[in-house]
Amino acid sequence: MRILILGGTGWVGHHVAIHFHRADYQVTVASRGKKQEFISELPRDIALLSLDKTRESEMAAVFKTAYDIVVDTVPTEATIDLIVKYAPRLKQYIHCSSTGGYAPLPFIPGDETMPYSGSFGAGWKQKCVVDTKVMQLFQEQGFPATVIRPCYISGPGMLPLDNQGGRRNDFIKDIVNNITLDLPDDGLALLQPIHVADLGWSFLLAAETSRSIGQIYNICLKKAVTLTRYLEITAAAFGRKAAINYLPLEAMLKKYQGKIDETGLRFMAAHMCFDIGKARTQLGFQPRHTTEATIEETARWAAIKTGCII
Repeated sequence: MRILILGGTGWVGHHVAIHFHRADYQVTVASRGKKQEFISELPRDIALLSLDKTRESEMAAVFKTAYDIVVDTVPTEATIDLIVKYAPRLKQYIHCSSTGGYAPLPFIPGDETMPYSGSFGAGWKQKCVVDTKVMQLFQEQGFPATVIRPCYISGPGMLPLDNQGGRRNDFIKDIVNNITLDLPDDGLALLQPIHVADLGWSFLLAAETSRSIGQIYNICLKKAVTLTRYLEITAAAFGRKAAINYLPLEAMLKKYQGKIDETGLRFMAAHMCFDIGKARTQLGFQPRHTTEATIEETARWAAIKTGCII
């Protein structure tokens, strides 16, 4: 089967491409060519295509080739419209969303029945817009859409979440040097990662399960940890003990005003904890990585990436 991956040279996209390639799909990766970091990790027989998916003429041209599946790692309304227009015989469309649109969670662990509004910020609101759009297209026109909603994406290739709700370069250096790090409130907010390789695999599982069409799946590792435990695991990866100072969220926001992304810190202080039973039952999704090992692996990769001396 032929698959086109839009954004397939990025961090998430190249993992998606690798999983489909291993399963003997005929893979074409399309991008604007701005991200080069992960191209060398793609198998050499994966086709690379220069494409600006915002340009209708280029999308019309690319779909002169009949693709069975399209994966879009960063979907937009306009791109979805062009795919509907120029790939009417598509067997499946799968795009990447985010569990962040559920926050604040009405119950934990959360599941796909929760309201999804994207109230924490513009990025998550955009996810809500495109998710709603493809589900409506499925209901009204039979558009073969599937939505994958990952939680905190982790693993080699991206800096880890820091104690301020961002991904700052000096976070691991602070851990290694036993710098006391602030955490919001009591440090008991829950965080549930997904390893980027497991996330890439979930797209393949969705493509190989016809039941997934018209469905949304939360994709996470099997369990969440508290923010305190997250820092403890990160520090232990370097033989350190986490030094933590707890501050009320509003006090922490005031302390770092103008220096951090307020939305990121507020979001981190909210629970992120999900039941992956639907993906497990319908897709056969069983994460191959544990939460602890994923946190450790990401921290060690970041230490090398940022040049920490350990």
